[in-house]
Amino acid sequence: MKASADEKSADLFIYGAIISGYKWNDADVTLSEFKESLEALPMTVKTLNMYVNSPGGSVFTTIAMMNQLERMKSRMVLNAYVDGIAASAASILIMKADNIYMYENTFLMIHKPMISLWGANAVDCREQADWLDKTEAKTCIPAYLSKGTDTLTDEKVKELLNGKDNWLDANEAAEFFDITVLEETKDAIACADIELLNRYKDVPGELFIVEQKNTISAEEMTYRKQIVEQSVANQAYLTTILGGL
Repeated sequence: MKASADEKSADLFIYGAIISGYKWNDADVTLSEFKESLEALPMTVKTLNMYVNSPGGSVFTTIAMMNQLERMKSRMVLNAYVDGIAASAASILIMKADNIYMYENTFLMIHKPMISLWGANAVDCREQADWLDKTEAKTCIPAYLSKGTDTLTDEKVKELLNGKDNWLDANEAAEFFDITVLEETKDAIACADIELLNRYKDVPGELFIVEQKNTISAEEMTYRKQIVEQSVANQAYLTTILGGL
């Protein structure tokens, strides 16, 4: 969080995964950190600029963050800038802004809410599927429609939540959402977590152009890969169990 010299505006950066527990890297955003940043804002701040470059993350954490932003909007204007990607849960988070801005080389990714399961049986999977459907109906769809243009019909929302990872560039996103496209570009486009991006399908190639330095140990990298592989396996299992329902 960074406040301006006159303390009339402040900048908030969401430059990592939105998480509910263990931080995989320093860029990850936890609910407690987000809450502390908002509470630290001087009462003189009337404009909050939220800069986003996130692959998404925890639905629970995102919902809580959205509610906190809603309370803050009673005393300030909230602007959201997509500096790279706003994917998955991050695409819902920015819908809380009064004004949304996307640079020409940035992306929005929309898909059905997801969850990872470990040691779950068929009953557990069905219960979680019901919860995901409720989350989509009560949180995701209303959030998208709240910032939708006339082009974003109920049918189009269902199309965007069709079980695929739907990537929209800035101009495509502006067709369906109240988004202002900025002609300039941002270098931060490749700064999102590559490991999390690898879990998604049809990721735009531009997001992998810039090489990133590996600053974690080989042991930690192996541990992370195991988590990702287990998550993918669980998602495949869930699809198999629920395929005929």
